[in-house]
Amino acid sequence: MRIKNEIYWIPRILWCLFGLACMLGIRQWFSGEFVIPLAEFSIGPARIPFGIRMDALSSVLFTMVSLLAAVVARYSVRYLDGERGQIRFFWNLLFTAVAVSLLVTSNGLVMLMFAWIGSSLGLHRLLTFYSERPNALRAARRKFVVSRLGDLALLAGCFLTFKIYGTFEFSELFQLANAAAPDSTQAQFLPWIGFLFALGAMTKSAQYPFHSWLPDTMETPAPVSALMHAGIINAGGFLMIRLSPLLQHSDGAHILLLGMGAFTAAFGSLVMITQNNIKRKLAYSTISQMGMMMFACGLGLFSVALFHMVAHSFYKAHAFLSTGTLVEESKKVRFKARPASSGQLVFSTALGAAVLAAGLWFDGGVYFAHSSYLAVLLLGVFQVIGGGSLHEEDSMKGVVFRVGAIMLGAFVAFAGLEYLVHHHLRELVPVIWDSTEWSSPHAIAIFLSYLIFASTLWIPTLLKDPGSEISRKLYLYLWNGGYFGVTRQVGSSNAFQTGRSM
Repeated sequence: MRIKNEIYWIPRILWCLFGLACMLGIRQWFSGEFVIPLAEFSIGPARIPFGIRMDALSSVLFTMVSLLAAVVARYSVRYLDGERGQIRFFWNLLFTAVAVSLLVTSNGLVMLMFAWIGSSLGLHRLLTFYSERPNALRAARRKFVVSRLGDLALLAGCFLTFKIYGTFEFSELFQLANAAAPDSTQAQFLPWIGFLFALGAMTKSAQYPFHSWLPDTMETPAPVSALMHAGIINAGGFLMIRLSPLLQHSDGAHILLLGMGAFTAAFGSLVMITQNNIKRKLAYSTISQMGMMMFACGLGLFSVALFHMVAHSFYKAHAFLSTGTLVEESKKVRFKARPASSGQLVFSTALGAAVLAAGLWFDGGVYFAHSSYLAVLLLGVFQVIGGGSLHEEDSMKGVVFRVGAIMLGAFVAFAGLEYLVHHHLRELVPVIWDSTEWSSPHAIAIFLSYLIFASTLWIPTLLKDPGSEISRKLYLYLWNGGYFGVTRQVGSSNAFQTGRSM
């Protein structure tokens, strides 16, 4: 009876946490940013504040994280009913949810660091729920190693930040960074600080080459996958948005996020289309989406990154919690893939390049970042329309019309919602997408990133020829995740035939 009470009380605690997030968010909405002090310590010259910071960013993410945790907990009551170690799962879930909540509401770097490590340790405990399964333990150990590398980068960034600015508190830190003269010692260290924090964010959000652990976490229960893919893995994007006043002074960090974000998004999407396991397909989808989020941060579009984060979180939580019905639903619908023609590929690639160039030349490049993101979105739209899925009884014309109408409506909704998010964050994140010369390193990185995204339109055409040796080798290479730190799958020849027929 005691165990049953604990199982039902923990979801209630998480719903109370969601209620607290809503109340604090409403207060922030009407009264503006505020801080709730919790404790303060002094170690030598260092003043270490611990407090709940409620601003435009933390109010959104605290509400999102607490809601997702409460829903996952409620779902887990029936999903894990009768499982050995069920109560241990719920306590680990509560610990992880509280750690992530403290992470997004932290008032300084030290509190953020503790919450960052705490969320990682909580996730490790959840990943090893089935401790008797070797694959689950292997994936958890790999995640543990990658997380410790990210912790080292974050710890080095925190130490260097305090060494240069003498404070851990965000408000003071951002003021000092923005007031530093361009030729001062403080300004000279900002690129290194930005690079270290960007590296830590990449490890947390499964960016290439730190991604290999994520697809192998399939042995964990579905509620853990939902919480991980919808909440915890967004921590890297949150870190970049929170520290954007520092990141704006580091061109190297932006170029790193641009290049690796674009490559991760392209790589994850290509591997995803070859998978015939629904959870591995969703895992590579998350990797790809995290790449897009980091790409937006590299462009300086932090409001776009936040909107992407929230939308992807709710979508991916629903996807993992409903995986049991997806296979049956797909059998009922019976969609058949149709490859895009060469003309469609050329047109979409050229149109995206034209949008990219127009953004650079129009009004001195003020809208270059927005046009770059729009060019990538257009590639995705034409991929859906040109190489989308058709019902056997539908005509190409009818499907193109319906898909086009849906995508147009999605574009309008995206633009409107993104404008609201940008307005919401206008006083919190810097506006750094001002004029850019075409020969600058940042502009060159954007052009190269666009080429990486464009390749994702052309490479799948190589997989359509069943008699080609190149097609077969490329398919197996992608199916095994590029053989990069991922457990090699067996049954390759059968997978090639099965995957092509899907």
